[in-house]
Amino acid sequence: MRLRQVTLLLFAIVFFASCQKNTVSKIPHIALMAFQPDSSMRVNLDTCYIEFSLVDGDGDIGSSMNGSDTVSVIYLQDSRSVGSFTKTAFPAIDRSIEDPKKGLQGTCVFYPLPQPVPRPDSIHHAFGDTLSYELYITDRAGHASNHITTHPLIITP
Repeated sequence: MRLRQVTLLLFAIVFFASCQKNTVSKIPHIALMAFQPDSSMRVNLDTCYIEFSLVDGDGDIGSSMNGSDTVSVIYLQDSRSVGSFTKTAFPAIDRSIEDPKKGLQGTCVFYPLPQPVPRPDSIHHAFGDTLSYELYITDRAGHASNHITTHPLIITP
């Protein structure tokens, strides 16, 4: 009788110890991985992109493939236009990989559109311009991630 109780107790401990709970936050977190080119780009010859990693505890990142629900958004601000974020819908992610228990993590490559060009005044047009980007994302529940900022980029004519 005593052996049966001990066995059941050990089984219960092992069972509950094996249950894993998702401890990752439901608020998305992003981290800058790369911003290319590294220092300068030539207008109409180079393309810039931002590469960042993301982690979301409940996996509700991306837009639906049928467009019927709310969408995740990528917000981008050019340092030359402070206070003005542009919005881009996050690409569709297949819902079959969405798992609120496991969350979602991955790497995103984002190409700012339009690509950066010097400001239109004569000085910047002749000698070039400098900018950096600030970026954050929201998930479908509206949770906003942390903000990341790129290093300065020199745009040469």
